[in-house]
Amino acid sequence: MQYRKLIQHGPSSLTVALPFKWVRKHGLQKGDSVALEEDDRGLRIAMKPTERKSAISIDVSGHDWPSVMCVLTTVYRRGYDEVSVQYGTPEEYQHISTAARSLLGFAVMETRKNRCLIKSLPTELEQDFPALFRRVFLILLQELEDLTEILSSSAALKTFYHRDADLNAIVNLALRMINKGYVQDHFEELHLFHALLVLEECGDDITRFTIEIQQFKDAAKLKEAVEKTAKMLRLLYENYFQKKGSVMEFYRQYYLYWPDAKKSPAPVYDFFLKSKDKPVFYLRSIVEKVIQLAEMLLLPQTL
Repeated sequence: MQYRKLIQHGPSSLTVALPFKWVRKHGLQKGDSVALEEDDRGLRIAMKPTERKSAISIDVSGHDWPSVMCVLTTVYRRGYDEVSVQYGTPEEYQHISTAARSLLGFAVMETRKNRCLIKSLPTELEQDFPALFRRVFLILLQELEDLTEILSSSAALKTFYHRDADLNAIVNLALRMINKGYVQDHFEELHLFHALLVLEECGDDITRFTIEIQQFKDAAKLKEAVEKTAKMLRLLYENYFQKKGSVMEFYRQYYLYWPDAKKSPAPVYDFFLKSKDKPVFYLRSIVEKVIQLAEMLLLPQTL
């Protein structure tokens, strides 16, 4: 740790010199801006989220729809602003166009023979990562709450998978913002990046559950399992965003480790342990992911 003296600069300001190695590493010059962030530990000086336009060229000739979607999603998450895409057939261009429309802020801006240019356009969701992260939780909670209302409707269940696309779009944008520098603390950055991937998997589990219960004779009997899953996710939301409790509340509800050593019943754990309905497996998977997220997101706040 370095210590530097404060220098009087004008009648009401104090300045401090930045370490030369750090300045040179980030290519800073006179007139450039840095980000200042105050927290409980002090004042942090960091690079502003990258404003430089990054570009990449890719070739998806001969790729099918899943491959095109996977490649473009990866490029989007990595934070590229311009993507020159080479393709071979009109069908491949259709895959590119459809994939770009599913990535918030991406749009095909130019098309030529066997090549198109995708550019990133500003969205109102950018610049506010905490609000975006909160929205991921709210979308998942709304999915589970809506699911309890349509368990007996086969027609509604058949189209429910579209909800996962909405979640993925927000998760992809949040991951993109992390890679562009909107989360300054490296420790927090790693935790939030992994948390977003886990939340995305929760959305996949909901989709798998809705597919499975379409073959289930009495889907309405699974309502309690959905409600308990929503309860655990809501508990995490309230603890993390509203600072209402600690990780111990999750252990009291669902003691994932060493269940034989429990001193008192854990109601959510006991419920899923006794359930023999096959589709409930996916809901239990969500609950276990929530426990992991609680350990990841809440424990650092208590250290």
